[in-house]
Amino acid sequence: MRNFSAAAAILTLITANALAFDLPGLDKDAVLNSLPAASRPQPAGPSVKAVEQLRAEAAADPDRFIDERTPEEVSLAFGLEAPSRVRISNEIAALAAVRITVDLTAQRVTIASPELKAAYKISSGKAGHRTPGSGQCFKPDFMESMHHSSLYNNAPMPNAVFFNGNIAIHATESENLLGQPASHGCVRTSRADSRKIFDAVLAHGRANTSVCVVGAPPK
Repeated sequence: MRNFSAAAAILTLITANALAFDLPGLDKDAVLNSLPAASRPQPAGPSVKAVEQLRAEAAADPDRFIDERTPEEVSLAFGLEAPSRVRISNEIAALAAVRITVDLTAQRVTIASPELKAAYKISSGKAGHRTPGSGQCFKPDFMESMHHSSLYNNAPMPNAVFFNGNIAIHATESENLLGQPASHGCVRTSRADSRKIFDAVLAHGRANTSVCVVGAPPK
């Protein structure tokens, strides 16, 4: 179980109603740019009370909260980076100390770090539960040495490296299925291989790690 800080500072997000401009021919951008900064319309966001409620729910059952809430809600509750900042460009991904590539076509995950260069068999999401994110790169959201899925009968997910919302690279008990799609969306590996990936990310940090998803699962 992850040790989340319940004392994280509450986000203060200022909200205001957007101004309505209905006059024909009015240059909205020019009007907005002429307003003093304090009076410009601010982007809507969750209230302090809403954030407090999310954090209370997360503290009560972190595993269920992570599995069932959106990436945005998980980020707010646990003080993580916004999902838009977790997605990264291919160029930034290539500069990471730990570079992980999930190949859905080959059903392999490759890792390149200063200490480790290897490729391992995986099971990505099966039909109806395809692993999302092909063509995109991410920084890991968070890590957990033992996560239990509240969505799938409390299934154990050892050495979990979450990188796209509720999607994680983790160990599986069904190692006989590796090499073919078999999961509910996550990227399964053997326990030994998942430990090597987990340790590499732990050693260099999430900020120095990239996870890129490529290809499409075999039919």
